[in-house]
Amino acid sequence: MEAAAPALISGLAKLLLRRPPSLREMVTIVGYADDYAWFTGLVRRIFPQEAEEALSALDVRTRVERFARLFAERHFPLYAPYFEFFMEDGDEPSWTWLRRGIPFDLMGFGYEGVHELWNGYRDGLSALLLLVKPPDSFYGESEEIRTAWLESASEHIPKETLERIPKGGIPVETLTEVVKETRFAGAAKAASWVFAETGNFFLDACYEDGSYDGFADPWDDDLIREGTEEWRKARELMDSVCNLAEWLEEDLPARFAEMLDAVLPLVPEQQQGKEDDDHDD
Repeated sequence: MEAAAPALISGLAKLLLRRPPSLREMVTIVGYADDYAWFTGLVRRIFPQEAEEALSALDVRTRVERFARLFAERHFPLYAPYFEFFMEDGDEPSWTWLRRGIPFDLMGFGYEGVHELWNGYRDGLSALLLLVKPPDSFYGESEEIRTAWLESASEHIPKETLERIPKGGIPVETLTEVVKETRFAGAAKAASWVFAETGNFFLDACYEDGSYDGFADPWDDDLIREGTEEWRKARELMDSVCNLAEWLEEDLPARFAEMLDAVLPLVPEQQQGKEDDDHDD
């Protein structure tokens, strides 16, 4: 039986195969040495057990990527598009940018997301919003938004099914109450998410409309701990919504009608006026 290599030299072959850093990489590290020292200190502080392996990658890009992956696994995801920009086209290295603040990956919808709901998001999520009355102050266009949603929905759901929806939609607070003990609780959660009414930072904020501009929150242990708990709650809400959306998508016309059969009898009679036909024009 062949003896195992001694522990001290077992990794020697891997070390000997390492290439030296490129000239460009060396210039970047030297030019931003203070920021790079800050980055390595951050990695060692947050991940003392994994830091040396993460920082031993052959190039700095991979070191930053390993840090971002570790952080997402243990705490919450970081905003990937910014990493991609600074690694490919940015004038500064990505670790210098990280020093400015935590790049939260925000899940809010924003103005464009709401208006492009049926074009940019899964059909099941978009269908759940048909039940709901948008807040009166929602971008100042609540009726127009709802009309647009219904017009898009008519390409996927029969007219007679859409006509069963209460006129103007069900207020979010009413829907929340009537579905809270049913399998359709995700419908109310979907509305609070899209309308930025969850009270959760990750779900209510977005970069698109300026509700959060980033680069403001330091890598503070208490803030990371708070963000981790917020992300756990956000994941629970998103999972509830996405599970219901996936169920609807298995047969959207039939499953949406089935949801109406279960939900509408629970809605107070004064809110049972039927949807008009504006979306059929």
